[in-house]
Amino acid sequence: MKNLEIEIVPYYDDNFAYLIHDIQSNKTALVDCGEAEPVLRQLEEKKWHLDNILVTHFHFDHAGEIDVMKKSFPDVTVIKPAGENRLDVEGVEAKDGDTFSLGLTEISVISLPAHTMYCTAYLADGNLFVGDALFSAGCGRLFEGQAADLERAMDKIAALSDDTNVYFGHEYTVSNIEFAKSVEPNNVALEDYRRSVEMKIESGQFSTPTTVGLEKNINPFLRIDQPDVIKSVDPKNKLNRTERIGALRSMKDTF
Repeated sequence: MKNLEIEIVPYYDDNFAYLIHDIQSNKTALVDCGEAEPVLRQLEEKKWHLDNILVTHFHFDHAGEIDVMKKSFPDVTVIKPAGENRLDVEGVEAKDGDTFSLGLTEISVISLPAHTMYCTAYLADGNLFVGDALFSAGCGRLFEGQAADLERAMDKIAALSDDTNVYFGHEYTVSNIEFAKSVEPNNVALEDYRRSVEMKIESGQFSTPTTVGLEKNINPFLRIDQPDVIKSVDPKNKLNRTERIGALRSMKDTF
């Protein structure tokens, strides 16, 4: 029996926050809080109390209104990446491998530094909330990490079960697909996915969540070992694997 209900909360132009509700215990967690008002509306509509805020990274569009949310839920527990002193909010520090409970649901902490040095994902019953570490058909810009950090983060995600749902922080999928097609033009799965995503968005839906299995088929950052990706990124075959993923990210930055 399904024990989690997950609500997508869009905000700003293209951001996503997520409410994770443990049905049996009636406990609710919020993943990221860049804008409180749409989350408060959703909580009121669902008649849910907010018990936890899970922070993926310090950027304002993901953490800027935690204090606003705490005014409505003063007893809320904030769980934040260990060592991230730029998050000026009291909370429990979570490091890689930690676990905590949301009612009857165990949530695992997965550190994915690359976009920022303290990017953190949360895995709850087969659902991975990654913030900006991964997007569908793409990944977060390397603001603080290096190519080796990105390589490790992508390998960590790829090692999860293919049926893991991945909930990401921005609706960038259409533009990411266009870049992915430029890198791997013969990937038929990309064209099928493009049509599927465009239909969803045209009907007012979102491209989140994706799955690890799907991303392995269409996301160039999880396909760095594929011959066509290597050919696009490293046509002279002079780079090692780490250098290739760094070069791929640089290509995306200027696409």
